[in-house]
Amino acid sequence: MNRIVPAWSLRARVTATVIAILALTLLVAGVVVDLGLTAALDRDQQSRVAERAQRAEQLVASQVPADQLVGLLDGQGVRAVRVAADGAVLQGVAGPPLREPGRGPGGAPGAPRPPDRDGRGPGRGGPPVTESVPLADGSVLRVSSDPGDVDAVLYRLRGVMVGVGLVGLVVSALALLSGISVALRPLDAMTRLARAIAGGDRGRRLHPRSTQTEIGRTAAAFDEMLDALDAAQDRSEASTREARAAAEEARRSEATTRRFLSDAAHELRTPLAGMQTLAETLVRDSDDDQETREELAIALVRETARASSLVTDMLDLARIEGGQELEREEVDLGLLATEAVDRLRLLDPDLDVAAAVAGPVVRAVDAGKVRRILVNLLDNARRHVRAGGAVRVTVADGPEIVVHNDGAVIAEADRERVFDRLVRLDEARARDAGGAGLGLSIARALARAHGGDLVYRAAPDGSDLVLTLPS
Repeated sequence: MNRIVPAWSLRARVTATVIAILALTLLVAGVVVDLGLTAALDRDQQSRVAERAQRAEQLVASQVPADQLVGLLDGQGVRAVRVAADGAVLQGVAGPPLREPGRGPGGAPGAPRPPDRDGRGPGRGGPPVTESVPLADGSVLRVSSDPGDVDAVLYRLRGVMVGVGLVGLVVSALALLSGISVALRPLDAMTRLARAIAGGDRGRRLHPRSTQTEIGRTAAAFDEMLDALDAAQDRSEASTREARAAAEEARRSEATTRRFLSDAAHELRTPLAGMQTLAETLVRDSDDDQETREELAIALVRETARASSLVTDMLDLARIEGGQELEREEVDLGLLATEAVDRLRLLDPDLDVAAAVAGPVVRAVDAGKVRRILVNLLDNARRHVRAGGAVRVTVADGPEIVVHNDGAVIAEADRERVFDRLVRLDEARARDAGGAGLGLSIARALARAHGGDLVYRAAPDGSDLVLTLPS
């Protein structure tokens, strides 16, 4: 059966260990001091007895009467007794050692010191140091130490050491508990921080003032661990977001591709159906007059050219978006805009079209691709200009090329949709007049291939298509 042992806190364990070590140290120190002091006092008693015996010999040599020797030598921790040859005490106090003459245990004059039960006095219990000096009358003068004084000093010292030791241990225990509590505050802070983080507060940190201590290094390592965990979680969340974004982009691309194929098939179906009808008519009515056959052949060629142009535009758009290389050279954008305006003027002499160029605007671009952008923008402006309206091309050193027409303003919800593939906002417009809806898509793709962009901007008197080509 396992015993349940109460778990001690780190403060209690450290305090108990230190107090035990301190108590053992004090005990050893007390024993050493007691033994050393006892030895020193014994040596002092021996020297005092020897000195008093030497003085007695000097007094005897000076022929001092024997009955005066005890009075001259007794006192100050040394007892003098004159004993006859048969052992009878002639002068002095026999028996247990006394304090100084005239002093009792409490310092009262004349009070004799009571003997111990063993008759040897309190304290060490050992025999007193004794010296004997023979006298002329045949008696013996005995000079001996009084161990009671030594015992009293040792008792007082031991009492002081025990009292001071106990008080010191209590004070040390309290000081240790206080000091350890202060030293372990970072650990308490770590506990609180860990619980706060577990509760959702991920941004908190310890930020130790110093990393030179063990607790400081632990706190710094704890912060680094939390930073690493947060970074790992952020990377995981970023990866998850990127994966979701990629999946969403893939779904959009798939939907766009599916819609593009559907629209392309719809756009190609009309010219192909016309081509088939014209070809069947030519085969079936081959005996008709020459003029009819020529008209059918011309219509067939027109439908074939229309289908071919649509396929060509679709292939060009795919190549552009696939990263077609540009053949850059230094060209004047104003000159390219002027050429595109002259072409449109030849195609539609009745259209009011002009170019405003603010001096030479030279950029490193693919001249053929920029020329195609301008042609598509002007064709789009020509189709949407109001009757009797005007088309204006402005080239500024922004560099910005603005193609303006004074037709209807496009609704805000459709201003980005006009750049999608095969989009015609006016479904009632004839297909041959309205185009296949790839012109603006191709123009924007070519602009972005140059690092620029093509956007729609509403104007007070119409619409602007703004082409930006960076330096």
